[in-house]
Amino acid sequence: MGKLLFVGVTCADVVINVDKLPQTAQDVVVYGQKMTLGGCAFNAFSIAHALGEPAMLFSPVGTGAFGDFVRRGLRSEGVEVLVVNDAMENGCCYCFVEPGGERTFVAYHGADYHYEPTWFDAIDMDEVDAVYVCGLEVEGPTGPVVVEFLERACQDKVIFFTPGPRPDSVPLDLLERVCALHPVLHMNGDEAMVLAGRLCDGESVDDAKTEGGRADIERAAVALARYVGNAVFATLGGDGCLYCDDNRSDVVAGSPAHVVDTIGAGDSHIGALMVGLHRGETPESAIARANSVAAAIVGISGAHADPEVIRAAAGD
Repeated sequence: MGKLLFVGVTCADVVINVDKLPQTAQDVVVYGQKMTLGGCAFNAFSIAHALGEPAMLFSPVGTGAFGDFVRRGLRSEGVEVLVVNDAMENGCCYCFVEPGGERTFVAYHGADYHYEPTWFDAIDMDEVDAVYVCGLEVEGPTGPVVVEFLERACQDKVIFFTPGPRPDSVPLDLLERVCALHPVLHMNGDEAMVLAGRLCDGESVDDAKTEGGRADIERAAVALARYVGNAVFATLGGDGCLYCDDNRSDVVAGSPAHVVDTIGAGDSHIGALMVGLHRGETPESAIARANSVAAAIVGISGAHADPEVIRAAAGD
């Protein structure tokens, strides 16, 4: 069995608990804070790593206090750093969490969002079965480098593409080039509607961009599945996950959860989903595993859980 390759960000997540977000020129008091490893790619990779699935993390790591934190954290997890960028400071993400568990991100994009074409030579693609990439990397200044890597080296791999929290900010030409590679798409319902509105002209998704009901999300997901010629997974929060391909669409119910915060919920979901599919599970079985893992992640502070928690949630 080959490896799962996760291309994208590893950064320091600074989790800040507040009663409410401040308005301009307003002060608020923080009642809790912590710093942990984070980033979309790392969060997804860490699930595969905890479940013992063969996996590789390709995350450029920069300098500065946050770069040092990331290097120490990865070393303690037994994860190899494939690329060190000594010319740029590593970024971080400030995660403001309100009492209901909803999070708001303010991110500094540093070396963790910068890619050079030759860096990908560190990857032995003969070892790789499937590749994860997020729209945040494609959106960045070196997004074309990431897309060129996918086009050059991943034509015969299963590509999992999650457009990320800002699908309307990914340059349309790069978005179309990624989708031309027929990736599996993974996103939440709101992101599915935005993405379908950008890519699927004439597919009756106009209402989906504003209403946000289950039927609207399903219509958007079906249109996207036709567009990419592959499966689409749209998470629905506590209601589970919608799965669409050319032949069917179905919803796998969510797992019960006590929400502490929602940091990393989608990342953990796609990480567990990729593991299940890589093991040959049916989409429904893989989704059920992913729903359970995501429910465990929202039950802790931050996105990085103890491996035992992840294994228990996954049933491993």
